[in-house]
Amino acid sequence: MSTSSRTRPAPDWHVVVPVKETAHGKSRLARAVGSDRAHLSAAIATDTLTAVVEAVGAERLVLVTGDAGLRSSWSGRGVRVVPDPGSGLNDAVSVGMRHAGTGAPVAALLGDLPALDAPSLRSALEVAAGLDQSFVPDADGTGTVLRCGRDFEPRFGADSAARHEADGAVRLELPLPRLRTDVDDARSLSRARRVGLGPATRAVLEHRASGWIKSMQATVHRFDPETHTGSVLRDDGVELSFEAPAFDGSGLRLLRVGQRLTVDVVDDLVVALRIVGIGPGQTIG
Repeated sequence: MSTSSRTRPAPDWHVVVPVKETAHGKSRLARAVGSDRAHLSAAIATDTLTAVVEAVGAERLVLVTGDAGLRSSWSGRGVRVVPDPGSGLNDAVSVGMRHAGTGAPVAALLGDLPALDAPSLRSALEVAAGLDQSFVPDADGTGTVLRCGRDFEPRFGADSAARHEADGAVRLELPLPRLRTDVDDARSLSRARRVGLGPATRAVLEHRASGWIKSMQATVHRFDPETHTGSVLRDDGVELSFEAPAFDGSGLRLLRVGQRLTVDVVDDLVVALRIVGIGPGQTIG
């Protein structure tokens, strides 16, 4: 990314961010993180909103939420805070768009992007400024993290990328992992951790997560190349299984029995695996 893309002001977007009440957010992480779920949800929202304010300014952020803590905190910083209608993500985005104004350029952004930084968001908005309607898919390519345009119908949810594309929005396959890594389960949390978390989420993991997210060395015990599932053995002999998403997100083509790996484990499930020395920020020792 060039220096100019970091320093140019963002286009004249209104950024609408819907955030669930944090006590009920991240339901798919409930089993793994237990009572820490509310703290984690609040931290993820905080890092997302902080990046948006740094990118476009508080006056251009429309926060749609029913969370009293977030409402108090962000309205005090000059952010427009709108009550969540409580009828789903797309309705929340639509309410935010109405507050931005008819015909206003709106960028609807997910509120669960703990690795997001201002340069990444500005870069995406600059590209979107040259298009009538566009969207940025998530890291898996099937969901949507950012939908840009005027007076569009939001279609967030499972397989939203296909629905937004069917509406005529241009898919922006941008090399911006900090923007494209949303978190809704243990696997995506591990992925965001590798990309680099914002300070609020990082603090939760450092101070509260010792019981539910761990990185360790392990040895491949089983691997099915057709299903991309298998298991590893911890050094104490305990067998831990992994599902296809963990392997598919590793960037590896194959695993062999006896191979040494570094794995991230949440609730006795391997959610990420990698070879030490391969990947961003890794060096072979």
